[in-house]
Amino acid sequence: MLIPTKEFQITAAALMFDPDCFIFDFNPDKQTTKFLLVEEQYLDLAPFVDIRFEPLAKGHFSVSTSELFKLESMHNMPRQQAAFIFHHAFVCSTLLARCLNQIDAFFSLKEPWIIRRLSDFKRTQRNTITDAKWRQMLVNNINLLSKNYHGGKTPVIKATNTANNLIIDVLKYLPGQKILYLYSDLESFLISNLKKPKDTQIKMPALATGFLADGDFRRRFPQYSDVDKLSFLQVCALIWLVSLYNFKCSTEKFDSSNVRTLEMNKFLADMPGTLNSLSSFYQHQATALEIEAMLDPKITQTDAKHQNLLYGKDKKQAESTQVLKQYSTEINKTVHWLRPLAEDLKVLEYCCSRQLGA
Repeated sequence: MLIPTKEFQITAAALMFDPDCFIFDFNPDKQTTKFLLVEEQYLDLAPFVDIRFEPLAKGHFSVSTSELFKLESMHNMPRQQAAFIFHHAFVCSTLLARCLNQIDAFFSLKEPWIIRRLSDFKRTQRNTITDAKWRQMLVNNINLLSKNYHGGKTPVIKATNTANNLIIDVLKYLPGQKILYLYSDLESFLISNLKKPKDTQIKMPALATGFLADGDFRRRFPQYSDVDKLSFLQVCALIWLVSLYNFKCSTEKFDSSNVRTLEMNKFLADMPGTLNSLSSFYQHQATALEIEAMLDPKITQTDAKHQNLLYGKDKKQAESTQVLKQYSTEINKTVHWLRPLAEDLKVLEYCCSRQLGA
């Protein structure tokens, strides 16, 4: 069966199952879905498969979304069940995804653009469609990411932090999927933000505003929610708290027996044990040789986002110590400002109660 695109025809089998036809974006106004033509090895190597990845594709094409979803509903071929990594940013999530990607059990998709687009659509246009239509959008797009990759059995979808608003939908509509939520303590998050370049730092107020729109935090705590009146570190602290609060609220609403949490510093302190526990959680019993492969220095001693640069946990710790020394007063003041509410909301207590391997 051939499916027409604007430029050519493609077989239904390739569209549905070939990893080289990579679902990338959708246009809700034109009712089309965009695919990239890309060799799987480039998906493997890319630090992100978002809009920064698009120029690396051999080509792209679009098909009718309704026809695509019809094909997805008609075939009876089982899909690989995806696993998820969600996070609040700056917690070594890309490193974790790269480690998993070193063995045949997993194939990591690092921040696929289609997940970001679903997240944006939910914030801006979700109320324009029915629950059934939204479920169809979410499930079909995730299914079309979950192809039979040659390099790994289980697709691991490492979402961007702005897509945390989809956690509740994954729990509701794909209850069998495994979810890991990666987080850090507040001080570590503030230090990470202070290490970022200015072009990243200036994005934080808009990020906070988006997260405040995802739940009821703004309504419950308006005294904390006027982003324009906050300092840079207070904005970052608010992002940290609202992210954990929204995660807690989302996972309390549905069965979350398939949800685990992982604190960044625990991951860095025991990478072999963490990777063994995570593999088991994702339903693969890793061998000693597989753990060794996941800890390849080419992965653990290079910058996860800039793989030509040397970087490891020792250098990360040295940088963090220097930042803490330089900004200790500002950091301590911000932690003191937010601690009472964080303790009242029990966000860290909740995350600790769901720790991986516990």
